[in-house]
Amino acid sequence: MSSSQSSLFGSSVIPFRLVFLMWASFYLEFVFALPISVYGIEPRTFHGLIGIFTAPLIHGDLLHLISNTIPMLFLGSVLFFFYGKIGGQVFFRSYFWTNILVWLFARPANHIGASGVVYGLAFFLISFGFFRRDFLSIIISAIVLLLYGGVFYGVLPTDPHISWESHFAGALVGITTAVTFSKQKTVN
Repeated sequence: MSSSQSSLFGSSVIPFRLVFLMWASFYLEFVFALPISVYGIEPRTFHGLIGIFTAPLIHGDLLHLISNTIPMLFLGSVLFFFYGKIGGQVFFRSYFWTNILVWLFARPANHIGASGVVYGLAFFLISFGFFRRDFLSIIISAIVLLLYGGVFYGVLPTDPHISWESHFAGALVGITTAVTFSKQKTVN
């Protein structure tokens, strides 16, 4: 196996692990009727704190799960392939800081799904090139913007059944993380 193949494979490990946990949670809830959905983020409640860790693993239906799986695999793999030295920190922030913001500021509801993490990754990859201003980062930003430019509409409150707060928090975390790491000399 060549080093580029192992690098490409290695860059997909963390996103694939998260997606595996997402699908396993979905399977347990819908095949065995386990009430996993109650472990979403319920803002400003003691019970809702568990959702900071579990909400991205829980999805309402198959379409919801698939719509988070594909971008999680793509954006996560791009992140770790091109920005290996900072990828873990970016992923961690997109996961936890996004969910903490949702717990602190979102409307009272049960917020579930990995879209906050997806938005964090997308907004990081889109904005990093603009702040860093090197050729490769700008190209990555342009490609992600071309493929996922619709994320800008997702931060608006258009559907009461969709946690736009998770999208908005992910966008904020992605942009602030891009600003934070844009001055770092080595990112891969």
